[in-house]
Amino acid sequence: MKTLIIDDSKAMRTYLTAVAQEMSFDVTEACDGRIALDLLIRNDPREPFALALVDWEMPRMNGLEFVQAVRRNRDFSGVKLLMVTTLNSTERVAEALEAGADDFLMKPVTKEMLQEKLQILGMVD
Repeated sequence: MKTLIIDDSKAMRTYLTAVAQEMSFDVTEACDGRIALDLLIRNDPREPFALALVDWEMPRMNGLEFVQAVRRNRDFSGVKLLMVTTLNSTERVAEALEAGADDFLMKPVTKEMLQEKLQILGMVD
């Protein structure tokens, strides 16, 4: 399953990539929302991305802006968006969900936490 991991922290991208690959996801990394959006746009529609793990605080285009841009484009309606961030106030969670995120995961992330969220989203058994 094609997955985008979007985070400005190389260490976090490396960790999330390793965890996702252990669960048999085919991972592409991006260091900000603008690059990730470009990857979605240029991607072969016959092999769409199914999931994006999205950090909130990033330069150029933050995670919330990325979620909003993805949800405005009907071509990406099938992409599940999971916010993965340290911003955990109820206002931020509500803002992300209202923008179109499918769920929210607080950092620091463990493999078990990610797997549980992906089960809730129907992405893994």
